[in-house]
Amino acid sequence: MNRTKILFKTMMKLYFSAIFKTEKAKVSAFLVFLAMLPIGALLLVSLSSLMSVAYSILEPANQQSLILAIAFLITGLLLLLLSVPAGLTAFYFSDDIENYLPMPFHPYQILIGKSLPPLLTTYALGALMLVPVLGIYGSLDGIRIFYIINSLFIFLLFPLIPFILSSLLVMFLMRFANISKNKDRIRVLAGVFSLAFVVGINVVVRLNTDSGGVAQETGKWMEQQDHFLWNITKILPNVYIGTKALSTSGWVSLLFLFLFILCTLVLVGLFIWGGQKLYYKGVLGLSGSGKGKVVANIEQTSISRSVIRTYTLKEIRTIFRTPAFFINCIVQGLFAPMLLLIILFMDDGLGSMAPSLSTMEDKSILLAAFFFSVFVLGSNPTASSAISRDGPRWFVNLYLPIQPLTIIYGKAIAAMIIEGITIIILTLLFVFFLPVPPLVITLWAILIVAASWFSSLIGIYYDLDDPKLEWLDEQEVFKTRFTPLISFVVQLFSLGCVVLVVWLLPFINNVWGVFLLMGITLAVAIWIADHRLQKKVKEQYCLIYEKQ
Repeated sequence: MNRTKILFKTMMKLYFSAIFKTEKAKVSAFLVFLAMLPIGALLLVSLSSLMSVAYSILEPANQQSLILAIAFLITGLLLLLLSVPAGLTAFYFSDDIENYLPMPFHPYQILIGKSLPPLLTTYALGALMLVPVLGIYGSLDGIRIFYIINSLFIFLLFPLIPFILSSLLVMFLMRFANISKNKDRIRVLAGVFSLAFVVGINVVVRLNTDSGGVAQETGKWMEQQDHFLWNITKILPNVYIGTKALSTSGWVSLLFLFLFILCTLVLVGLFIWGGQKLYYKGVLGLSGSGKGKVVANIEQTSISRSVIRTYTLKEIRTIFRTPAFFINCIVQGLFAPMLLLIILFMDDGLGSMAPSLSTMEDKSILLAAFFFSVFVLGSNPTASSAISRDGPRWFVNLYLPIQPLTIIYGKAIAAMIIEGITIIILTLLFVFFLPVPPLVITLWAILIVAASWFSSLIGIYYDLDDPKLEWLDEQEVFKTRFTPLISFVVQLFSLGCVVLVVWLLPFINNVWGVFLLMGITLAVAIWIADHRLQKKVKEQYCLIYEKQ
């Protein structure tokens, strides 16, 4: 046990020192926290209103505990699925695995230590989903001492069970699957499957939701279900036990809390036993030989290209061929367009949106489409990870006979091309599925291409200012730093303020005036961003590797 504590503490220090290595990282984290407070407050108010309506509907049938059950079930399923790719990366595909294998540790001890990064991500997501629900439900149902105690214990233990179940599944598959030749493909499939699961839940929920009659029929339907709570939580039994612990009182509540703790301890023991039996065999299976090398004739395959074009193609190939980069830069960038498409087709969203758009002015449609597109493009981390993706290989750029600005602009063009995939999908949605006037679509396309270049310059500027080159796993480029979030907040705030001002200006009443003013603003913003980026390159390009 002492060795386990030492190993876990060591890995914790290494992990947190990588996140908050400099004072700049701490200040950035604080500023991001302040910037997210208004958004969090708005979401909290919306959630409180929704839960109040649901509570008033379910309380006459004495089924208000279903609010907790559904929240626990959705959170548990999301944590279960999202922990699969995180567990694969942390347990098997991180570059420091081989450093721990020769050490005098049992397999389960290394497994517990390596659980820190994905477990922290699991707890962060669980806190975002459960803490507001538990607080709001407690205020609606009446704050009780047993509820407060049980909520604390359940929150601390609930994310463990989905994480352990996903980890056991990963260990079992890695033990018996021959993945030495296809580990990159497995990581891509795991990430795509998790994202598809999230979208699939949205589809199923919307297909089975009648927005017109749900308020009247829900209460009557619940009264006819004797075991409805158990029926919807049987997938994860801890959901049922946790719901009962919070919806009952007295000694019954404490009894369910004891069962919840007991269930968690049993699964923790199973996790340790499974790690001891399966983990090393799965890790050793990674050392198999890969695909045979192919010897190419360089003279026949070489093509004369410009330097910036060659470097841009190299960046794009790296993103497509690296599973973590592909999932974070491309797959997640498609989430918002897919969600918009689902909204349009489910619950007659397309039919209800068409009259609204037909009554809106072209000016308003252009500004709304532009702001939504800026939100989607700003959340793409391709540009804000351009420098960090090179990792320890960054120093190679210092010896290449290429001008620094050529390398930086090559990365910016690659980021813009990746964002262009999302722009094309949004264009198809606006053209074929929404009654947006052709003139508005044309003007929007011109503006959003300019905004994409601005987004690329801003993202690379902040990544160049504070890159992360010392990483052992590609996921650290995205999950243990605040640069992508800072870049997103800056873009959303700056362009969002411009959109708001143009929207409120009384003397701009037509779409051409909006286009002209937005175009001038974007041109000035691009010039400022480019000027600051060039200055940052001259100051820091050769100092980046020395500062790591």
